[in-house]
Amino acid sequence: MKWLLLLLLAAAPAAAYDRSELAEFNDLYKTGRYEEALEGYKNVIAQEPANPWAHYNAGNALFRLNRQGPAVLNYSRAFLLDPRSADIRANLDFALRQTGQSLVPANVPSALHYLYYFLSAAEIKTAALLLFWLACLAGAAGFLLDGSRAGLAAGRAALTAAGLLVLSLAWLGARQSSPFASAAVVVKAGGTRMLSGPGENFKTYAAAPEGRLVRILDAADDNYYEIGLPKEGIKGWALKTEIERL
Repeated sequence: MKWLLLLLLAAAPAAAYDRSELAEFNDLYKTGRYEEALEGYKNVIAQEPANPWAHYNAGNALFRLNRQGPAVLNYSRAFLLDPRSADIRANLDFALRQTGQSLVPANVPSALHYLYYFLSAAEIKTAALLLFWLACLAGAAGFLLDGSRAGLAAGRAALTAAGLLVLSLAWLGARQSSPFASAAVVVKAGGTRMLSGPGENFKTYAAAPEGRLVRILDAADDNYYEIGLPKEGIKGWALKTEIERL
């Protein structure tokens, strides 16, 4: 069991990026040249879209430029890539609170929320794939060595791996109901209108403020998303140009 857990931890993708490659742009940020720093961070993101620190620093620059929607978007992307980072969690929560939201729901203990997001979705998928092959290989070894002590050990390892595989898939499934699943952020300054249908001829009956996390319900239309605001229990159609998916 111990070797299995160690192997899983080794297989979980560690952060492949650090902050050193962003040093030049961080210097611009420190001197108040936020637009120039932002352009640098965007260039890094274009080359390395899975770099959480590029998204995080872009969020910092955008927040300084008072562009709350894009800041929340970049902080959220950084969080989904590296959910264990205290810096990323703190800045995302602070930015969300400026728009009446919070990273940790009021009725959820902080420790439980941290464990729920301890691994990124990519890490859970990698662990699940590894567990699948471990279960297959250990099961085959148990079959070939049937009756021996090694065969019994392999059988137990196969059952353990299969059990952990089920748990990892359940964990991944549970994450589909999180606020970040099928989510987008309102990036338009001043917020976006919510219409009763996909077109300007439909009635405006609600609005989503800039920086608000929304759920994408329907993306089939060329120009509009159907979005939902789970907290208010309402849904409507908004221009795709005013909302950006995570």
